[in-house]
Amino acid sequence: MVSKLNHDCFRNILECLESNQSVLFKCLLVNRLWFEISIPYLWENPFSIVYRKGVANSRRLLKTIISMFPFEKSMEDKLNSCKTYKVTYHKYEQSFYNYLRFIKIFKSIEFHGFIDKCSRNYTHHKTNNENEEGTISSILSYHVYDIIFKNCSGIKQITLLTISKRIMKMKSFDNLSNLCVLEIGEIQYLEKIAHICKKIKKIVINLHGGFNNSQLLINFLKVQHGLKAVYLLSRFKLFQISNELLIQMHSIEELCIKNFILPNGQIITLSKLKRLEITVSEWTSQTVATLLTISCPILEVLKFDDSLPPLDVLAEFIKKTEGHLQCLHLDHPYEHLDTQVLLKSIAKSCPKIKSLAIIINITEDLNLLEHLLLSCNELKSLTLMSFDYIRLTLLQEVLRTIDENWKVSSEFSEYGRRIEFNKFHN
Repeated sequence: MVSKLNHDCFRNILECLESNQSVLFKCLLVNRLWFEISIPYLWENPFSIVYRKGVANSRRLLKTIISMFPFEKSMEDKLNSCKTYKVTYHKYEQSFYNYLRFIKIFKSIEFHGFIDKCSRNYTHHKTNNENEEGTISSILSYHVYDIIFKNCSGIKQITLLTISKRIMKMKSFDNLSNLCVLEIGEIQYLEKIAHICKKIKKIVINLHGGFNNSQLLINFLKVQHGLKAVYLLSRFKLFQISNELLIQMHSIEELCIKNFILPNGQIITLSKLKRLEITVSEWTSQTVATLLTISCPILEVLKFDDSLPPLDVLAEFIKKTEGHLQCLHLDHPYEHLDTQVLLKSIAKSCPKIKSLAIIINITEDLNLLEHLLLSCNELKSLTLMSFDYIRLTLLQEVLRTIDENWKVSSEFSEYGRRIEFNKFHN
């Protein structure tokens, strides 16, 4: 039966298994054909091996990498000079097959976890060897980074959240011309790859500190061909997106901002934007003003995490989506007095909506909710949040009067009462 399956069938099977490395390892042993087809999936994101228990798998991976690209003798001498570290797994037979060419995903967090596992001393002696392990980790990370970025020209997705200055000075980032998805922890990392990366489809800026050099980001975005998604995420501080930066994002389809605000004082039209996610810890008069000036005429997905803007302002924004909105999620049920204006706006402006998570005043909004459900007949998923106790039986009765296929899918309390409904068709 195995021999009768063609390559496309194999690939369809392996695509379902690509996150399960233990199964992929077993696929290698079936026959030569399975081996050849399985190898690219196994090596697509090799450092995810760090999530497997123990250190043996990580050390075997390191041994395989070294067998393809042996360390220089000076480097092995440095490792061997560490008395508490066993480097016996450096004994290998050199491989002439470059498995690294199959790497498509590289995440610095997984890589450093992999290096840490390979650096640990696993003798039974309780010795104070933290400094030595740190030295080993530094040596390994630098040289394996160098191997990876010199020999992996097929990387499509990369996450660089924390990188040492020594690694950033390397000249081995020139093979990243095929990069499509980039996530970085500091703007300055762009300086090393701006000259080579011109095909970025999605960029994620995940800041833990300052946003000091926006010009570097502007210059980077200018040279991208086909940029579709921008994520600007700040953990603590609030930053404003400059007009020049916004110009470079005019044609994107997906924008996610956390503690970033758009420039106010002018009308902003994001004519191709289909997905917008906004997270701010507090809606000030300045952040509210930015929402009033944005227009997204073909927006399909709108999500708010953490705090919410005034619901009358949100209602006006929804009107400007011109009936294209298919998903609206409000994820923070603080008590609002103007829920009715939002429900009216959704009922009037969102005929295509399929997924809705909103806040209601259960004692006053039932008639409007019924009107909304009748108006939005493509709705399949509904989440209702309220600080008042939601009478489940009453809601079920309202929904079933409109369509008997509405069923409760989950029910729990977090900030108040929250119930999820789904429309199930027989």
